[in-house]
Amino acid sequence: MENKTTFEDKAPEILLDLAEHTRELLVKKHQFADEKAKQIGIELAQCIAENWGGEVIYIPKALLIALSERDLAIWQEFNGSNHRELSRKYGVSMQWVYQIVKRVQKEEVAKRQFDMFGENK
Repeated sequence: MENKTTFEDKAPEILLDLAEHTRELLVKKHQFADEKAKQIGIELAQCIAENWGGEVIYIPKALLIALSERDLAIWQEFNGSNHRELSRKYGVSMQWVYQIVKRVQKEEVAKRQFDMFGENK
């Protein structure tokens, strides 16, 4: 039988899940040793419990982040004549590729444009 810690034996399921996901991420993506990753996961879960324990917290899906990253990738890969290729690659319509390129181009220009009157803060 595996030697369980007090945390593993007594923690609520959501904290156990958070600790386990943290461990998996550190091991798979960052090549941490399993024991070190496990300890960090437990410490993170305990920290969240200490800071937000008892609160009702809604955790939104990161859909807008993923879509923004996809849109930026489409814009970066766009070469002026590859609308069809990008629409197939990213699973969107050609018209949507046109809209994404236009919108992201506008956003990128706005980010780099000097605000002479200090109105954009």
